[in-house]
Amino acid sequence: MLPILYQNHDFILYSYPLLMGIGWGVAYQIFFALIPTEKIPAKIHLLFWGIFASAWIGAKAVFLITQPEHRELLSNISFWTGGGFVFYGGFIGAAVFCYLFHLLVLPLTMKHVWPMIPALTLGHGIGRIGCLLAGCCFGKETDWWWGIFLHDHYRHPTQLLEAVGLFILGIYFLKSRAEKFNLLVQYLVLYGVLRFGIESLRGDEIRGLWGPLSTSQWVSLLLICIGVFLKFKPTKAAP
Repeated sequence: MLPILYQNHDFILYSYPLLMGIGWGVAYQIFFALIPTEKIPAKIHLLFWGIFASAWIGAKAVFLITQPEHRELLSNISFWTGGGFVFYGGFIGAAVFCYLFHLLVLPLTMKHVWPMIPALTLGHGIGRIGCLLAGCCFGKETDWWWGIFLHDHYRHPTQLLEAVGLFILGIYFLKSRAEKFNLLVQYLVLYGVLRFGIESLRGDEIRGLWGPLSTSQWVSLLLICIGVFLKFKPTKAAP
């Protein structure tokens, strides 16, 4: 679509890393705006930047795991700063970091966790616009009215559909008065459903198939199951 926004003999501005950076910047602003304290402790700053680093590494690691033929890129600085991110890899990396942070640094409560939800959702939506401009994560060929011309065919606008879905969810999470724990449950279920459906329209199967479903669809089902489990998990009665 538009992988390069600006170029001269000294400088190239790529759309994908730019939108990724904007997405993280928006996530940063939303996260710290929603942390309920006037003075943000250093540990909360460590939490955000730890999530940033672990998500970055996780996203790249899953890319290399699912595409082992590109492992020579491991030592290429442009690989780490450019394309080749896998959202679910970043999600898993960040989740592992949060768990270790909870055990070793600061016990996390929902006042720390729930600001991550709209921050993640809206930042992710901006990142998907970057995918659209870069031409990755594209859809299957289609003759539907919404088809966009990409890679020599009209295709489902999977990147744009996911971005719109994420923006709707993000605004809902910001405005919802639901109990904070329920927002976490809703994110796991609703994003899992959204991503499962989007994957059925995807035309790039670079993550591979496991039986009838793509790798991302299996992960989406896992998120949905975790969300349902947390929703109906028995809680101990107060003494």
